[in-house]
Amino acid sequence: MAQTEEENFGTVASPPRTRHFLDTQYGIRKDALQLMIGYSPVFIDTDDNLTIKGTTFRGSVGLWELLTRKKVNTEVFKKADLKTVKKILIVTNAHLNRYQPGGNINITRGKKLRHVIAPLFAKPKGRGVDSALRHKLLKY
Repeated sequence: MAQTEEENFGTVASPPRTRHFLDTQYGIRKDALQLMIGYSPVFIDTDDNLTIKGTTFRGSVGLWELLTRKKVNTEVFKKADLKTVKKILIVTNAHLNRYQPGGNINITRGKKLRHVIAPLFAKPKGRGVDSALRHKLLKY
């Protein structure tokens, strides 16, 4: 059964009053009568936990900050929250163009992409085949 804003969530997961601050690109959004992230339905229990594709993720203030806000407060979330968000993004493809597996990261001008999402998926810099090819391609 789909959840709507009128349902009883926990105190942390209660819907914000203004939509201006909501991140509907990479985070949770309302699609028709259902809460979604990517193309995946999100179910929220009264303890603020999320269930996505059969996996339950323990809700916390930091996790909800990362999943719902455009401008996140870096003092609120922890490394564990970032790891959980990365798992959720991988499972739902919410960070990819058209939510398609194997797609490129959906690029926006927002600070959340630059400071939160992109670092989660950054490839390590080094001197390998990728680095050499990238250097060679830049010359052309």
